[in-house]
Amino acid sequence: MSTDAVLQKKRLTTMLAIDAVCFVLAGAAIVGHVSFGIGWLLPAFLLLVAAGLAAQIWFVLGWMRAVKTEEGTAS
Repeated sequence: MSTDAVLQKKRLTTMLAIDAVCFVLAGAAIVGHVSFGIGWLLPAFLLLVAAGLAAQIWFVLGWMRAVKTEEGTAS
């Protein structure tokens, strides 16, 4: 496997781990906010959703950069 592929696999694994943690914590935060009326859990929920989205954007940007580099070396 090339070094780019290894890096992308590591990046994918990291993104999936971050998304899984954010998903579980965001679910707990929204349940706590709605069911128990804990006000500070709504901003926590929004921050967790944003963190999960940021992890996905980080992965896609890294993937695009790797493809761009690969196209540049193929020419």
